[in-house]
Order: sequence, then C-alpha cells, then structure tokens
Amino acid sequence: MKFLIIILVASFPFIVQASEVTFIGKIKNNTSTEVNFVIQNSNSLEEAIIYKARINETNEFSIVLPIHHPQIIKIESNGQALHLFASPKTGRLEFEFDNNEPSRTLKLKGKSVANNSFYNSFARSYKWHQGKLESYEMGGMKSYVSSDIKQKAISYSMLDYFRILDQDRMSQIKYLENSTGIDIDFYRYIANEINWRYETNKMAYFLFNKDRYNVHEIKRYWVRYALLQTTDINDDKAVAYSSYQNMLTAFIHFLHLQTPVDKKIAESYHTFIEVNLRGKPRYYMLAKLMLDNYRTGGNTVLASQKLKAFKRENPYKEFNTTLDNIFGKESQYLAQKNAPNLKVLKLDEQEIWLNEYSGKVVYVSFWASWCAPCLKSFRDSRSFRQELKNQGVVFLNINIDDREDIWRSSLARHDIIGTNVYGLDLKQARDELKITSLPYYFLMNKSGKISYLSSSKLQECRDDFYQLLKE
Repeated sequence: MKFLIIILVASFPFIVQASEVTFIGKIKNNTSTEVNFVIQNSNSLEEAIIYKARINETNEFSIVLPIHHPQIIKIESNGQALHLFASPKTGRLEFEFDNNEPSRTLKLKGKSVANNSFYNSFARSYKWHQGKLESYEMGGMKSYVSSDIKQKAISYSMLDYFRILDQDRMSQIKYLENSTGIDIDFYRYIANEINWRYETNKMAYFLFNKDRYNVHEIKRYWVRYALLQTTDINDDKAVAYSSYQNMLTAFIHFLHLQTPVDKKIAESYHTFIEVNLRGKPRYYMLAKLMLDNYRTGGNTVLASQKLKAFKRENPYKEFNTTLDNIFGKESQYLAQKNAPNLKVLKLDEQEIWLNEYSGKVVYVSFWASWCAPCLKSFRDSRSFRQELKNQGVVFLNINIDDREDIWRSSLARHDIIGTNVYGLDLKQARDELKITSLPYYFLMNKSGKISYLSSSKLQECRDDFYQLLKE
C-alpha cells in the first residue's frame, strides 16, 4: 500500500516540544481529493490550524502532525466530519471509515484503539458533535453552546433545565467510570471536558434568559446551583483547551449579568477578568478580550489603552508574540485621533485654546472642587508631576465647577502642581470624550493627538512620558 506522506511540523518555542503523530487512513465512498485535519493551536490565542493530506488513487492518505497536548482532532472530508483523540504519546493512529456514515463505520488499529473506540461511542451517545453551535455575544466576546442546549434554556423551567443537566453529567461520568482499557491521560481529558461543558451549560441558562431575572436573583442562583464547583476556574494547564476557554468566556458574561453596565462594556469585562481570574487564565482572557474586540468589532480603543501595560506585566510571552504579530510591533493598527480643542481661562484672566500647546506633551486633568478622588490624585502624584514638569511636560488642570469663584477659592486651599485653568468652552471635549465621571484624564503628544498611557496609575507611566518628549 502506497501513501503520500505530508510532514508539517511547526516550531513553538514557548511550550514543551511537540511529538509527531502519524495518521494513516482510508475512506470508502470517497469523492474528494484531500482530507483536512483541524488541530488546536499550541498558542491558545490563535485560530485552529488546518493541515491537508492528499488522498491517493486507492482512497488512502497519511500525514504526520505535531501534537502538543491531548486533544480531539477534527477530520473533514467530502462534507463530513470525524473526530479522533490524539496526544503526544499516540505515535501512530490507523483508521478507516465509510464517508456515508463516518462515525458509525469507524475502524481503528494501533494502541489508541481503546481511547478512540470509547470516544466515538461516547460522543455519539451524548451528541457532542451534532447540530450547530449557538453563540452568546457581549463585550466583543462570544461563548458557545449547542443548539439543543439553547433551546432547552429558553423553553424549560429552571428546575427542569438544571435537573436534566445534572442527570446528563452523572450519566456521562458513570459511562466514563465504567470504561476499560483507556489511558489515564484520556480519562482525565474526558472528565475535564464533561465538567467544562457542564459548567458552561449551567451559565448558559442565565445568559439566554438574562431579561427574566434581576441582579440579586442571579447572585442567589450562583450559590443555589453551585456554579463552577466541578472545575478550577484558574487552571494554567487547561488554557490550551477550547472547552475551557469557552467556559471562561461564559463566566465573564455571567459576571456582567451580576454587575451590568450600559456603556463601555468591554472596559468592564477587562475589570471582571483582572479581579476574578489569576495566572495564565487571566492573561489569556485579557489578550483574547483585546483581540476579539479588534477582530470582530474593529474596536482599537481597548487594545490601544491596555496593550502596553499588558505586555509589561504578562509573564506568558507567547501571548505577547501573538499580539505583536496581529497588531504590529509598533502598534501601527492604532488610529490616533486629534485631541479635542477647548477654551480655558488662566489665573491671569487670559483666555487660551488647547491647540496653542502644539509642540508640547500635555497631560490634561479634568477636576472639580467637590471631587475628593481628584484632589487625592493630585496629592498622590505631586512629586511625579513636578519631575515631569521640570522636563517640559505641561500638566493642564481644567476645573469644571459651576462658577469661576469656586475654582479660585479651591486653588487657595490646595497646592496643585501644573497650569491651573477654568473651563470655558468644553462642548467639543464633552462630546468627543464622553466625560461621565471625574477625575478624567487624557494625554496629548506634540502633534496634538491623544496618546494612551500604559497604566491607569500615573506614576507607572514615566517611560511613556519620556518617549513622547523624545519624539
């Protein structure tokens, strides 16, 4: 028997070296010239990789693939799909099937027979790969469940829905526990998959019924139905798996139901991730949030505000590499916009416009006498402001109190470093910046365009200021 062997091995410098696995197959009732092998990328931020193997004149094919972690490989041919389990220990997997019914006609050879025979029967019994997927989208991110799960979520009562989920999970666990001859790695993989899917499906009920329950009810249901009690939400090793990633996304969606916001949803998602996740899951989700908002919505603002801080703090450098490959190392993707022009009054009664500071680096602070956080920020950053002021940075502190006399009396009580002015014409700033709360800041470079800082903490942004001063 002759094979056309295509060897495709990628280099992944940030993870454990992959093992080559050889797939040898034969298709009955074939009408295609090639087979697609869809595998999960070793870098979980990137899309799945599709490898192609040519089918020879006797309907046989072979391919050698780099497998970095235990996973289900999707094999596509003639508009049909077959799913096989492989791990770095698999080595060689031989199989054949009838294209008219791939799953039911699958025949296997080699040491992975037990694993794949079990999976083929198990996945068919519990419809893991049947029907289309339905998505829930918010904050620029999507989580997925089967169409069957969505239909049950919107049509079943809460008690019936969770009772069915519990019964299905227990049935799947029992099915797995009664299996014989399967590898321990495969057993653990399936056990994790069961729990990740189970937890995602539990949260899906609230996502697809979000208008039926208020915030306090949703918080109570979290406890009542023990959400995320069967798995570790901060599992570094699990980040490579799509079902785990999907569960994390559903979790962040659920947190938004508990703390809903009307504006800047992606920004609130960033906060949810930082507060509730840690380790590799946190940095994976932060990177994914930036990428998803950029890819699907063309929203560059989130990434432009957060990218520098992320790359500085993130210890998982493979994520930084992916971000650089997509965004460009110099962040060429960023669409810098002109800072809004605004009219202010100086202490000497002189009226000026912001564009008069062209050629200088300007840090604009909007504040009011009644804003305690504004005054605290001025105090906390005093020495930093003085240092950068001496280097040529203009700290323009724009007061927006209702009356000029309130501003002047407030300055008499507080020694605020910088150029203190009173806002006269701020309409353009309010319209373009959408200032809804104080304090509010923005940084303008020498060309009069808004530049984003690498942190919300001013003192951590020294390098950003000095870089702008050099330009």
